[in-house]
Amino acid sequence: MQGNRLNLTGLTLAAFALSLLAACANPFSTREPEPPEQNQSGFINPSIPEIVFINLQLAFQERNVENYMRSFVDTTRSQNRFVFVPDRGVAATNPGTFDNWTLENERLYLFQLFQATPAGAFSNLQFTEQSRTEGPDMATFTQNYEIEVRHSLQANNVPTVFRGQSKFWLEKDQTGAWAVYRWEDFTNGVDPSWSELKVLFQ
Repeated sequence: MQGNRLNLTGLTLAAFALSLLAACANPFSTREPEPPEQNQSGFINPSIPEIVFINLQLAFQERNVENYMRSFVDTTRSQNRFVFVPDRGVAATNPGTFDNWTLENERLYLFQLFQATPAGAFSNLQFTEQSRTEGPDMATFTQNYEIEVRHSLQANNVPTVFRGQSKFWLEKDQTGAWAVYRWEDFTNGVDPSWSELKVLFQ
């Protein structure tokens, strides 16, 4: 089955703009600008599971660590705990690295990746959906991915492009928001995988 590329369509952006207007009593009134680190403009309420992947894409484009983290399970509202299962080969060549991988590890690798990426440099994540299974409050998605980040370590032959496939387990919490609670990563046998990206910037 041919995968569907997940892009930030005009319809999605229009819906997002409407949600911003609805959340503001007077959208045309002046207000103090938010500092960049507090800007959450790239986060869309994940009322359906597909939006979780759009939010992950936006987080890479905007280099927003906090919005990236909001796509993962909130352990104060769920019995599930976040689990990341790396590609087997990467785990074997980096023993111990992923034994107790937590949400804080997720935050740290992405923070260090974005810190190593100069202002204005290209940063992008794309998903191509391969399959999905959905229920009322649980879903699984298999996604091919491509990450490209023009970080400053490329001069040291650190890769800037990562490709592979991941399987994501998502749940809907008591507020109606969807989030990832389990993630398994797989190499495509050719390119560096997301697991390798995490090792490089842990």
